Parts: sequence; structure tokens; C-alpha cells
Amino acid sequence: MQAIRILSAILLISVPAALSAGETGLSFEEASKTLLSGNPRAAAAASAVDSARSRLTFYRGGLFPQFSASANYNRVGGDFVFDDESYSYGLTASQPLFSPALPAAVRSAAASYRKAEADYDLVKSSLLFELKTAFADLIKAREALKLSEETLKRRAENVEIIRIKYEAGRENKAALLETQSVYKTSLWRHENYKKELRLLERKLNRLLARSPTEDARVAALPDPPAPSENFDSFSKALELHPSLRSARAALEITQAGIDRSKSGFLPEAAASGRYTWSGSDWPDKTKNWSAGVSLSLPLFTSGKLSADLAGARADKARAEASLKDARDEVYLNAEDFFLSLRQAWAFIDVAKTSLDSANARAWLLRKQYLAGQASYFEWRNVEEQLIGAENQLLSARRDLAAAHAAFVKSLGE
Repeated sequence: MQAIRILSAILLISVPAALSAGETGLSFEEASKTLLSGNPRAAAAASAVDSARSRLTFYRGGLFPQFSASANYNRVGGDFVFDDESYSYGLTASQPLFSPALPAAVRSAAASYRKAEADYDLVKSSLLFELKTAFADLIKAREALKLSEETLKRRAENVEIIRIKYEAGRENKAALLETQSVYKTSLWRHENYKKELRLLERKLNRLLARSPTEDARVAALPDPPAPSENFDSFSKALELHPSLRSARAALEITQAGIDRSKSGFLPEAAASGRYTWSGSDWPDKTKNWSAGVSLSLPLFTSGKLSADLAGARADKARAEASLKDARDEVYLNAEDFFLSLRQAWAFIDVAKTSLDSANARAWLLRKQYLAGQASYFEWRNVEEQLIGAENQLLSARRDLAAAHAAFVKSLGE
């Protein structure tokens, strides 16, 4: 009994709660800036926005007067002719007076620009979701590694306790061998935790377009707010979802395509003017000018215009169906992730309560076992329950962060 009392005094149970990632490291805000500035998908989406903006400027320019300057120099010579030189230079201006295709092209370019912006926001939302999930996985992996270290210490203490009791004739050899096996299994799992952490660090660095060997320590994520009771409160936010904005812009593009096709049946009118100086001496003194209006009207196009209009209307019908499908998908996905978030939020309390209960049982059974009031198998089962409860809380915290990130992504934010 004296040996047992000494062991009880030395090996007081110290069960760590799930460790928080309070260490300093890369914050989520800093990582977000790095991600959006260096990730190839973000760069490609941003370039698409710039391209659409430039095309919009190009088509808008077609609505305004166009000016150009020209110059010409000719020299003629030969065996039987005198050398002669001539110069000409001038200015030309033109202005469309009636061209329905031009406003339609501007509306199409403006809708394409809005679609490119929505597509960029969609890529941004997806990347931020991947980043937050990577953060949650890294935080969990680092905490799991720390928890594994504490578990190894506890396993080593257990082996020593069983060995002393076995040598004193108070425990059987099977218990000693099993405890040693459990300890070696924990060593193997500890190496697995190290490997998993390293793989997640490399995954984060790749996502941020950084070197695989760069330090990937991350700061703790802020706790997600309590989820709302009513999903309907997010209806307005969902109407601004990038997928719906992109689908609506695609529908506007098809409507502009119909307007462009209809304009082919209408006349077009434009005004133009030219002022030139020409002659054989420089500076030229002979002046010429011209001004006029042109009008064109298609009479027979072998059915091309009608076929083009029918195709444009079919494109609009397809875009309308795509918009309806996108709206249904956005709302259904958002509600699914909303329910998953509420479930993950509720499970946190379950995991915390389970850990508190397992902690209390482990403390009591350890003391009872050391005092000879409980069997080895009772103590072993409670120890396994404690370790399972600790890992369950780590997983619950990670799942809550991932569920919140998924719901935010489903809102298009």
C-alpha cells in the first residue's frame, strides 16, 4: 500500500483540455490578402474583369464622333516623264446618327462587365472558403499534435504504474503487455500527426502561392457567431449571390443579343466629313472638303437575319432556365449549410460536456485503481474514453469553423 500511495502522490492526473491555437502566426486577414494577390485563379478572374472593362470602354467609344488625320506623299519619275511630286493631308470625322446595333453592343459589354465582376466574387468566395478550411485543419492538426504529446506522457506513466504493480504481484502480465502495446501505438499515431501537419502546411503554402518550406504557422480563427434561428433572414443576401448576379448578367447579354439581331432589319445612318489640302508644293494651298450623310437598309439577306434572331431568342430562353436553376441551387445549398452550421454549433456543447464527464471519470478511476478499488480494464476503458472525448472536441471545433466557412460561402461572401 505504501508504494501505491507514493505513486498516487507522484502521478496525479493532469488531463489537458483541448488546446487553443493561441500561438502567434499568420492571421486570416493577412493570408486573405496574400491569397487574392498571388493565387492564379484570383489573378485570372481579376484579368477577366479588366478585359471586360476595356471592352465596355471600346464599345462606348463607338457612340461618339470619330476623328482621324491622314497624309500622303507621291513622287513620279522616269526616262520620258518629268519628275513630279505631290502632297496631300487632311482630317476626317464621322458620327453615327442611327445605329441600333451600337447601343445593343454597349449593353452587352456592360452586362459582360457585371458578369466578370460576379465571377470574380464567386472565385474570391471559393478561395476564402478553401483558406478558412485550411486554417481550421491546420489549427486542429497542431492541437492534435500537442494533445498527442500529452497522451504519450500519460501512456508512459501508465506503463510505469502497471510495471510496478506487476513486479509487486498486484497486476497480471497481460495488462502490462497491453499497456506497452497501447503506448507504442500512441508513438505511431504521434508520427502520423506530424505527417498530417506537414502535409497541411504544404497545402496552405501552395494555396497562397508560397514556397513549400515557408513557415505555415497560423493564428487562431475568431469564434463564429451563434447562427440565426430563421433562415429566411438571409433571403436578401442570397439575391446578391455572385452566381445569381452572373446568371442575371448572362440573361442581359442574351437580351442585348436579341436587340442586336433586330437591328439588322433596321436602317443605319451616319454623317461624315473630310477636309484636305493637296498639291505639288509644300505647304499645299489647294483645299478640298466634303460632308454628307449615308443611309443603308438591308433588302435581302437569304434568311441570315431571321436565323440570327431565332438563335438569339433561343439563347435567351436558355439563360432564363439557367437563372431559375441557379436560384434554386443557391437557396437549397444555403439552407443545407445553414442547418449543418446549427448542428455543428449544437454539437460543441455535447463535446464539451462529454469531455468534462470523461475527465471526471478518468480522475476518479485513476485514484480508485491506484488504491486497488478498480480493475485495470475499468481504468483502461475510462482512459480510452477520455482520449476519445479530447479528440472529439478538437474535431467539433474544426467542424464548426468549416461549417461556418461553408455557410458564408453559400451566401456568396
